[in-house]
Amino acid sequence: MLLRTWESVDRIVRKDVIKSGQYSKKPSESAKCEVIVENIYVVNASVEDLKEKFNSEILNNVGEKTVIIGEANCEIDRQIERVIEMMMVLEKSLITLNILLEGIDMCLIIKFEITLTEMQPYKPIWEWTPEEKYLLALKYKETAVQLFKENRCVDAFHRFSKACKILITLEPISDLELDAKLQSNIDNLRLVLYNNMAGCQLSRKNYEHTISLCSKILNKESNNVKALYRRGVAHGNLKDLEKAVMDLKSAVNLEPHNQMIKEQYFMYNTKLQEANKKFEDMVKRMFKT
Repeated sequence: MLLRTWESVDRIVRKDVIKSGQYSKKPSESAKCEVIVENIYVVNASVEDLKEKFNSEILNNVGEKTVIIGEANCEIDRQIERVIEMMMVLEKSLITLNILLEGIDMCLIIKFEITLTEMQPYKPIWEWTPEEKYLLALKYKETAVQLFKENRCVDAFHRFSKACKILITLEPISDLELDAKLQSNIDNLRLVLYNNMAGCQLSRKNYEHTISLCSKILNKESNNVKALYRRGVAHGNLKDLEKAVMDLKSAVNLEPHNQMIKEQYFMYNTKLQEANKKFEDMVKRMFKT
């Protein structure tokens, strides 16, 4: 008999409690959770797809699993972490996920039972030292780089973004009186994260977001070649040829032997010259006597 129901505001996740757990603190960021997964059922895909196609590490099979909150690397597992964060120790619940994922035309419906058998809490994020935050953000960044290499741009973006949010909790960094090396490492990592997030957005053709992220970098580091290149390409895809050429020309000047940058510069510069010529010809026709 179901005792209690919780559903997320976006209606992606529903939890129906089968067996109540012990009153305890709920899992939060970096908590180590031991769970048992049972009776997986999937609509609009197969159980095997959860691992092979959608990269789930939690639903790759039934049985005992260790889940570290915050370390999910795919959308399914990110949603399961939301569930676990709403559970008490020894609670057993029926979980229903309704997720739209790339590669399927219909909503993926996943049902399974999960029991939170043990939880080792981690101290709340406001008690972390700046070095702890930096090291975890660095770890998330390295994981994201590997995901990006595997062409998992959405998952990589989520991981880069999570690392960035951890560093944001250090703002304003000037008030922390950090060791100079640690402060430099944090500042450099923040720029790397923005740049990598911009790379993910560019690969997804989210050009406005690419421009916004690159501009944040260039406001701090005006000669950042990757940011100039990515912002230039984004401007070009939005048909803002003058800004595209301006950024790409700056990137070419900084790295004159970079063939990829040169190709993009010449392409958009040619388009700009053609557009200017058409405009001049139109003006001449307008005033022709």
